[in-house]
Amino acid sequence: MTIAAFCLAYAGFAALCLAMDRHYEDFFDRAITSRHRVPLRWFGALALTLSLWAAAQAYGWSYGVIEWIGMLALAGLALIWILTYRPRVALGLGAGCAVAAPVFAMM
Repeated sequence: MTIAAFCLAYAGFAALCLAMDRHYEDFFDRAITSRHRVPLRWFGALALTLSLWAAAQAYGWSYGVIEWIGMLALAGLALIWILTYRPRVALGLGAGCAVAAPVFAMM
């Protein structure tokens, strides 16, 4: 469940990152429209919320919140490092994490 929480945090940050003008243009070579921006923001917020829930399920609410904050820091740091040098890889990993998170949650 910990890996699922990390994957959801990374996918949420990647979606929120993709909802920004600069990163969307880097990835798709065109400007973002509000038709795409709003669902990306909603998915990012939902993924971060589900990440909190997964961490709380794994460790309980008292320690799970602390674990979740650490996962947010690690996921954000990983995204920033990869995004600096390979933006397409970083955002592609976000999509892969979104698909892999339910698989890890079932393990």
